[in-house]
Amino acid sequence: MAVIGLLVALVAFWKGTTIAVVIGPAWKDCPQCQGAKRERWIIARENDLFDVEHHHVTFTIPCELRNLFYHNQKKCYDLLFKSMWETLRSFARDPRSRLQADIGVIAILHTWTQHLMYHPHLHCIVPVGGLTADGQWKHKKGKFLFSVKALSQVFRNKLCDGLKRLHANGDLSVKLNDTVFYGQLAILRKKKWVVNSKPGFAGRSSVLEYLGRYTHKVAISNYRLISLENGRVTFSYRDRKAGDIKKIMSLTVKEFIQRFSWHILPKGLIKIRHYGLFSTRVKKVKLALVRKALGEAAPKKPIKLSVAEVILQTTGQDIHLCSECQGVLMITTELPPARGSPSHRFPTQNPSSRD
Repeated sequence: MAVIGLLVALVAFWKGTTIAVVIGPAWKDCPQCQGAKRERWIIARENDLFDVEHHHVTFTIPCELRNLFYHNQKKCYDLLFKSMWETLRSFARDPRSRLQADIGVIAILHTWTQHLMYHPHLHCIVPVGGLTADGQWKHKKGKFLFSVKALSQVFRNKLCDGLKRLHANGDLSVKLNDTVFYGQLAILRKKKWVVNSKPGFAGRSSVLEYLGRYTHKVAISNYRLISLENGRVTFSYRDRKAGDIKKIMSLTVKEFIQRFSWHILPKGLIKIRHYGLFSTRVKKVKLALVRKALGEAAPKKPIKLSVAEVILQTTGQDIHLCSECQGVLMITTELPPARGSPSHRFPTQNPSSRD
């Protein structure tokens, strides 16, 4: 059962009301539509990566901020990315880190847990080392990229400072008086925030494998869906706290739609971002210097493939041929692109009301 087919079927159960669900091509929250996009993105990344060890660093906001983030998604997600990058860049340049070099980061925004609760966090892929001012590659020695405790403290302060600026400028939709807002920030500054850093990838191939699985992932994949019966959706999930055991969860139609809707990102938001050595503005020059320092050959000029070519290359399926008779499909009508957005959305329960 595919996610999109399930969502269309669900509306028939929801309070007996019929709702038209219109899904455009390449919908960013559809795992099937994202498949071809993922493959095209991975092919492009093959020319950006170099063969060194990479670390996997995650930045997570505390549960007290989930409500604020949900109601100010665009500004808060941008602030989350900005705080992450400023934190890692400051550590890379700090003499105490014993690196003092330019680093690169590929950051991916996820907003869900295995049971579809709202949980914004960043997954960051960071090469273990950086490019020095004299064009040399400097490997970062030691088990950890940087001190996790120090990373969490600096990240916490930068994000809290950013929230303070948003509040002072009146940019937050959740309006709180100064006493309440600054009082809550003071409490959060004393709390331990979760930042994890661990060796995760031995080289280019393992990084590509990870990126292939997680870059264009959505809240729930098709393989996890089990059934839709008697107005309930049943799906599998991994219980991380119980030792990553596979379990089954059943939700009412309304609850499932509500949880899924929490993870539909604002229009135009970029959920995969590149920083430092991987930044689009400088990567052509910087990555050439990295490869020269590492003694790696320059990559071949990438070939831009269409969606149809990517599907054919990765699955062997030619979308121009009929799957039944293998005859050539003919275009009879081209529909104009949809404009605007639905005037009514599914009602959404506050995602911060439960953990």
